[in-house]
Amino acid sequence: MSSKCMRWLICVGVLAAGAGGAARQPTFRSGIELVTVDAAVLDGDGRPVRTLRPEDFRIDVDGRPRRIVSAQFIDQSVENDARLPASGAHFSSNEGADDGRIVVVAVDQAHIKRLEGRPALAAASRFIESLPAIDRIGVVGLTSATSVTLTRDRLALRNRLGALIGHGDSLSGQFNLGISEALEIADGGRARLADAVLRECGRSLADYVNTARAGDDAATGRDSCPEQLEQESRGMAQHAHAQARISLAALEALIVRLKELPGPKTIVLLSEGMIVDPRRVDVSKLAADAQAARVTIYALALEVPEFDATQQRVAPTATRDRQVRHDGIEQVAGAARGAVFRLAGDDPSPFARITRELSGHYLLAFEAADSDRDARAHRIRVALTRGRHQLRARSRFTVAPVAPPARGAQLSGLLRTLAPANELPLRVATYTYAEPARPALRVVISAEAGNGEGAWLGFVLIDEAGVIAATAAHESRAGQYAFSAVVPEGRYTLRAAAIDGMGRQGSVERSFLARLGSTSGLRVGDLMLAPVPATPAAPLSPIVDRATGDAVVAYLEFQTTSDVRLPEVRVAIARSPSDSPLVSAVATVTSGAGGWVTAQAVLPIAGLASGSYLASAEILVAGATTGRIARPFTIGGR
Repeated sequence: MSSKCMRWLICVGVLAAGAGGAARQPTFRSGIELVTVDAAVLDGDGRPVRTLRPEDFRIDVDGRPRRIVSAQFIDQSVENDARLPASGAHFSSNEGADDGRIVVVAVDQAHIKRLEGRPALAAASRFIESLPAIDRIGVVGLTSATSVTLTRDRLALRNRLGALIGHGDSLSGQFNLGISEALEIADGGRARLADAVLRECGRSLADYVNTARAGDDAATGRDSCPEQLEQESRGMAQHAHAQARISLAALEALIVRLKELPGPKTIVLLSEGMIVDPRRVDVSKLAADAQAARVTIYALALEVPEFDATQQRVAPTATRDRQVRHDGIEQVAGAARGAVFRLAGDDPSPFARITRELSGHYLLAFEAADSDRDARAHRIRVALTRGRHQLRARSRFTVAPVAPPARGAQLSGLLRTLAPANELPLRVATYTYAEPARPALRVVISAEAGNGEGAWLGFVLIDEAGVIAATAAHESRAGQYAFSAVVPEGRYTLRAAAIDGMGRQGSVERSFLARLGSTSGLRVGDLMLAPVPATPAAPLSPIVDRATGDAVVAYLEFQTTSDVRLPEVRVAIARSPSDSPLVSAVATVTSGAGGWVTAQAVLPIAGLASGSYLASAEILVAGATTGRIARPFTIGGR
């Protein structure tokens, strides 16, 4: 990429407490890698149980128990209206922001009869209408799906559903065979062949001396009925297996496409059922892809009458045929932590059950062992140690041999995705200062992910022309990181992303103007608040919004002209601009080369109640106030 269109200015130092900024390279630690398993715990009505703790679960990996580090309930219930993020002018956050859930209705056209699918599609349309308006929905037909478009346009979704007509009408043949008996006959089931021959050919299989030669032995009076029946059975079985492979391949491709999107996703599969023979079809790849993409599949098995106008006769094994097809989609749904519900006509009950289950699940975490890091699928069993709730969890998981590159790819994907991810809370703030002896500015970026846990963080700073001005990446054990970048004055967009040890993802975007304030011959930077460093020489770590501890450091920078006297700076904390100060102090002012000046003071906050506050710095020259710089912040909370 040309230097004319992109600059990669990675400055990973934070502001020092004294006269300058200290740059240092980021350190990447391997840490403890956690394996996460999403599990649904439901009551009898399908509503998530939200009050369980790690000790309420048991996890066995390849038959051996593992210690559960964390069990966090992920609340996916959403309101009809989007919630605004908990941000302010001085910081941005994804907390409270809600971009809606991702739900894809997949119509298995190859396994739905032309007439029978209409009521089911009508029920699916009403299901989509019932979801909150903020949810992003997709509608795809498995036989023709080349891409999936997520939208909130319910009319477009309804039209798309209406165009998906099933074309899975049964094959007509010489004999009245059910798919279940055809499968058994094709697999060499002599008992099932004997039953079918007796019924369809009118004679016992034993009456045919040599069924293999029956077609060539017309002189003896024997007919070819058994051979033709067996051939037709093989044809039916081959067709059923081929149709299932087409649908499963399309489903796997859909899951892979959804992997690019952050957070959990749900596929609602409409099908009359499919033939999934474990000897021919390995659903472990689908299971692994669904785990990696965090996709759950709910299958709706369409109940069809035993006889309709498109059929000339009723299959003799109709009941067993339905069960075989049902077993097939049950394998598919089970591989993706889902369930199968029977759908009769346009009954809304199964969709209502899915809606209830969508409102939340648990994310369980345990430490990865060395034996897990082989990129192979490992069997996992999740159980409850108490209670009789229904539990659904993944049956397999995989861990890549080397984790950091995978995390880097995930961070890059999050940074490229315009929609915010809010599973992991992420907060960012920006501070702007003069750069000594240069016309450019120094932007300090501070970020906090989660609530003190470790996280991988990535950042991209983009100017108004869409050119990347700076990037940074860091692995932090405390989920906090600050770095600086030297840029020209102007408006910028900061994109930040984070992934914690449990795989939860968060992203946020912040737009800001990098420009200094000017007052009475002074070029003034932003007022920074930071925890008191462990030693006087340690760099400051600017807060985003929330201050903790017994005191905070207030820090300010100026650039003065030669004829301006060294200013005095008084800092204070109040509830609002019009309120009296609750604490105040006179800052220590230090001058440097080129008219560069810093001011710093320590303000006690231990006696202040939780809530919102305003820190301000009053700048005085020759005893007269020439300017005031303020920054809101909070104490406690979250």
